[in-house]
Amino acid sequence: MADWLRANGIDPRDVPIEGPIAIEHGRIRYAALLHDEAGRRYQDPSTGHAAREVRSAPLVVEPPASVQVRGSK
Repeated sequence: MADWLRANGIDPRDVPIEGPIAIEHGRIRYAALLHDEAGRRYQDPSTGHAAREVRSAPLVVEPPASVQVRGSK
């Protein structure tokens, strides 16, 4: 998974293990974990969960069979 994310320009440290990751219209959509100025992840005070934002990157390399993603290509 990490190698595939890197091949598509995504830092695997930003992607939570539980996902979700989707491929839609030639782009990879994922919920990136956010970091503070010191580089630490932090909680969203409104949810109590890790702060995240939806990001996307172009699909450059197709996922291997071992990587589970949702959506259409």
